Amino acid sequence: MNFKRLSVLSLLAALALLVSACTVTIRPSASIDVQLNTVISEFRPTRGVGAAYQVGEQIEFLIRTSEPGFVTLTAIDPDGRVYVLSRNIQVHGGTTILPTAEQRVTYNAAPPRGFHRVRASFTSGRTSGDVVYRGRSGDGAWSSAINVEIKDFPVRDVVETNLTIR
Repeated sequence: MNFKRLSVLSLLAALALLVSACTVTIRPSASIDVQLNTVISEFRPTRGVGAAYQVGEQIEFLIRTSEPGFVTLTAIDPDGRVYVLSRNIQVHGGTTILPTAEQRVTYNAAPPRGFHRVRASFTSGRTSGDVVYRGRSGDGAWSSAINVEIKDFPVRDVVETNLTIR
């Protein structure tokens, strides 16, 4: 292998390593109809975006917020069904691992197997819990429920991450 080819391969390997260390935050702005603030700077499974979990394994999320408030975690499964992981989790600003010790719960990977998208909805106050997610199906219904739940708060944000259950 010549020196030039080795240099190019080394550069590509270094770039791949650098890019793999980045965290991408996805804001579902196309489907969220209310104006969002930029409160959540990071939201991902602790194993990383797109991580794979076996059925039964515990899942934790890292969330980083610029101020205190409340977070609701909702998700959509590979079949398009929407569900709630937790509501009104108090965060104090900075980095928080979810679920928190105060919640006294665990999030365990459960069927259906496949690609799951998870959204963290931040509000400056506690939500009423009146919005129903169970029984909704599809991205539009999911986004609609989030819009209704967060629209009356002066500070609100929504970000999305994903994981795979095997």
